Amino acid sequence: MTTAETYAPEPTSSGPIATFRAMGRFFKRNLTRKSGAAVAIWRVEVWMATPLALLLVATLGRWEGALAMGVVMAVYAAVFLFLLDGERVVDEMRTWTSKRRWTRWMAPREMRAHHLWLMLPALVMFTGPFWRAVAFHIAAVPRTIAYVVGVGGSFPHTLFWTGIVVGGLYEGAIRPAFESIT
Repeated sequence: MTTAETYAPEPTSSGPIATFRAMGRFFKRNLTRKSGAAVAIWRVEVWMATPLALLLVATLGRWEGALAMGVVMAVYAAVFLFLLDGERVVDEMRTWTSKRRWTRWMAPREMRAHHLWLMLPALVMFTGPFWRAVAFHIAAVPRTIAYVVGVGGSFPHTLFWTGIVVGGLYEGAIRPAFESIT
C-alpha cells in the first residue's frame, strides 16, 4: 500500500460534492424534454417579465399595459401547466414534499379542500406562472381548477404588479426622470 492510498480521504456521503452528484443523478433520471422546455421557457419569462412590463406601461399606458401583460402571463401559465402535466420530476417533487414536515400539507393525501382555498390567493398574488403551475401539480390540484386559477390568476397578479407597482414606479419616478433629462 502506498502513502497516497493510506492517507487518501474517505469518500463521504455528505457535503457539496455529494449534493451536486445527487442533483445530477436526480435530473438525469427525471428530466424529460417537456420539463426541460418548461425550465428553459421559465428562464425566458423571468428575464423578460420586468422589461416587457415597463415597455407595455410606457407604450400602452398603465392599465392597458397591465392587461396586455396579463395576456402574456396567461399564455405562459397555460404553457407551463401543459408542459409539467404528468412529468416524473413533479412526481419526485411531490414525494419529496410529502416527506418534509413543513411541506407535508401540500401532499395530495394530506390536502383538504380548505388548504387549497387558503393557498390560492397567495399563489396567485406572490408566484409567477411557472411556480404556480409547479405548486398546482405538486398539490395534485384537479386539472380544470389548475387551468382556471392558473391562467385566470394571471390577470389579478399583473393588475397589481404591473398596473399598480410598475405603473406607479413609471409614472412617479421613471417618466419624470426622463422628462427632466430632455
